[in-house]
Amino acid sequence: MAQKPRNADYTKEYNRKAVLRILRHNAVSRAELARATGLTRAATSLIVEDLRNLGIVTELAPQSVGRGRSATPLALRPDCYYALAVDLARKGCSVGLCDMAGNLLQCRKIPEQDNLAIIAELKAILETVERDKVLGIGISSPGPLDCENGRILNPPRFERWHGVEISQLLSEALDMPAYLEHDVCALALHQLETGQSQNFMLVFVDIGIGAAIMSGGKRNSKYFTGELGHTTIRFDGRLCECGNRGCLETYASIPALLEGSEFSSWENLIDNVDKNPEAKRLLDQEAVYLSAGLINLINLIPVDTIYLAGDICYRYELLAQRLQREISAKALHRSKGNIKIYPSSQDPNVGVLAAADVVFFRFFTV
Repeated sequence: MAQKPRNADYTKEYNRKAVLRILRHNAVSRAELARATGLTRAATSLIVEDLRNLGIVTELAPQSVGRGRSATPLALRPDCYYALAVDLARKGCSVGLCDMAGNLLQCRKIPEQDNLAIIAELKAILETVERDKVLGIGISSPGPLDCENGRILNPPRFERWHGVEISQLLSEALDMPAYLEHDVCALALHQLETGQSQNFMLVFVDIGIGAAIMSGGKRNSKYFTGELGHTTIRFDGRLCECGNRGCLETYASIPALLEGSEFSSWENLIDNVDKNPEAKRLLDQEAVYLSAGLINLINLIPVDTIYLAGDICYRYELLAQRLQREISAKALHRSKGNIKIYPSSQDPNVGVLAAADVVFFRFFTV
């Protein structure tokens, strides 16, 4: 994304969006906005009045803050802007509509992953809101991707979409911008909005493995996303669909881990850990395999938190304990304290919410 020239217009837009970022999740007074943004109260008031006149910000009932004093909280109107979302996944496709506050207003499942079906559903959703309030379409997809040009490259077990220029396709059909993002990075953007950590890794594990790292704090975070599943943990290991040998995915993806075992799913394995030695052995093995890939990333970009996403979240604490043990013993930055491991959002529609956040992230980026 080309950087805008830093002139007066840039500064005005930057300050305006700094105010909107704060108000997106919290109602605060003008004085609190001034402190949070570093702007003068006069400058803050000018921005607020402009946003109020546009119907983007509203005043709430005054609240007492001391002896006889009261402050008037300001809040972002959730219906000031919307984002359309498309969550492309190997298990199916969902489309939806989110408002600026992150509320999922509509969500529709599309059993058959078809361009025309997706466009038809998006057009139907678009008819239910004011079109000029829709900022664009966010698209999340397994990688590898060419996000800059909006093109899905060649994700394994995703042949239906190979080579599809999905951003251009949807943008032309609905006459609005469309942004493609790696599904794991989209989840990380969503986690950044809803979580506590600003320096974290999000790891997605089910039939594939992906990871994204956020580092740098809040909205300005620099993020890194990559095909963690296709990093090598054994140079002479198993042949992977990508053509290389020893990829993490050939050992630590759930189908690879369970291959040849008596367990039909990750849930089935975990539910038998306390009574079946083979289930315990496989869980321990998963921690060893997965930690090998995680430690490679942690040694390059230290984080304080790891969020687990995908099927691997089921009773996550059993795997988390083992991962922490492996990381504490082997990572270079282990002396800085244990890395916290939590599950990411368990909302069944988190993929749609994450795709919408791709649009909002673009909107707030100056």
